[in-house]
Amino acid sequence: MIVTFVKKRWFSIALVLIVLVAVARKNVRFQADDTAAPAAGKTLEKYTEDATPKATALMNIAGDGSQKPVRLPDVDDATTVAFLKRFASVAVTEQEKFGIPASVLLACAYLNSFAGQRTCATEANNYLATRCTADWGGPVVSISGACFRQYDTAWESIRDFNVYHSQKDWYTALKKSAKKDWKAWARGLAAHRVSDVEQFEAEMAEVIQAYRLFELDE
Repeated sequence: MIVTFVKKRWFSIALVLIVLVAVARKNVRFQADDTAAPAAGKTLEKYTEDATPKATALMNIAGDGSQKPVRLPDVDDATTVAFLKRFASVAVTEQEKFGIPASVLLACAYLNSFAGQRTCATEANNYLATRCTADWGGPVVSISGACFRQYDTAWESIRDFNVYHSQKDWYTALKKSAKKDWKAWARGLAAHRVSDVEQFEAEMAEVIQAYRLFELDE
């Protein structure tokens, strides 16, 4: 009975154990908010997307270079674990359909939505922070002067992200060359600006390794 219980809940148990180790060592931290790194002890609610980021490089999900990079805010371990558990099975299903490693998609959703706390996620169910594009015919929402696609559910935003990018030649080439190599995927997605998070590739590597998300790719 114990063995069956563990097999059914291995991912949740693994996440809890990893968090306990991280808390004990105090070495798992994720920095900053939409725009600037928060001072020690401050909370996410004290920062907004209107602040001016320190970074000078420009990135945009639509690829037009008009969007300024933002920094990931501090996210507590409980919120992180809850988010990863919530979308783990979705990421695995999407991997089977689109070929993007579950670890990469899950980490991308985590980063782009600030673990579900970013305004585009809470107000528009947009967990990949996908911007409006000329070919988008669905509803939109304006946040701090920026246009984001709006969805009825979080799942729809994840599926639309995959559908939108899978139609691009670079995605097809990346899928063929990278296969299940999450590091290659992280480099490729960063190069094609699928995130406005500052140091996206490095942040993705940190969360995938810290929470062993690569185990989902098997």
